[in-house]
Amino acid sequence: MVLGPTSDLRFRWMRILLALLAVAIVSLACTNEIGDSCNTNVDCSPNGDRICDTTQPDGYCTIEGCGDQTCPEEAVCVRFFPAAFLSVACDPQTEDSVASAVTPTNHCTRDEICLSSGRCAPLALERRYCMLACGENNDCRSGYECRATGAAGAESVATRAEPLKRSRFCAAER
Repeated sequence: MVLGPTSDLRFRWMRILLALLAVAIVSLACTNEIGDSCNTNVDCSPNGDRICDTTQPDGYCTIEGCGDQTCPEEAVCVRFFPAAFLSVACDPQTEDSVASAVTPTNHCTRDEICLSSGRCAPLALERRYCMLACGENNDCRSGYECRATGAAGAESVATRAEPLKRSRFCAAER
C-alpha cells in the first residue's frame, strides 16, 4: 500500500505530537518537591517556578518570596531574618500593641519587627522561602532536622487568624 502526500504528512504530525506529549509527561514527573536535594534550578522544576538553594547542604528545592497559603501542600512559608542583626530585645506580646488591656512597648524602630523570639529585626532584610513542613526529624532527609519557627531569625508567616503562628520545617542540622 502506497501512502499519498496527505497521509504521510498526517503520520509525521502524529509522531511529532506524540513526542511532544511524552516530553511534557516526563517533565511533569521530574519536578522535585520542596526540600529535595538539587544542583541547579532545573533539578527543582523545568518550569522555572522553583529554585535550588545551593547554600544548603546538597541543595534545597524551594520557592522564594512566598506568602500565606502560596506554598505547595508539602511546605510552609518561613520568613528569615539574619541572626547577626537581631540585637535589641522586645516583647512580641506588647510591642506596638493597640490592645487596651496591654501597656504597649516600643523597642523596635519603625523599620523593624518584633520577632516571636523577642528580638527586633530589620524588615528590609527579610527573605521568605517555602520550606518542607515536618512533624519530627524523620520527616526530613539526611543532614536536616525538623526545626520550629521562633528561633534563630526564622518566623512563620502570620495571618490575622494566627498572628503568632508557629510552624515546623526541615532545615540543615546545626
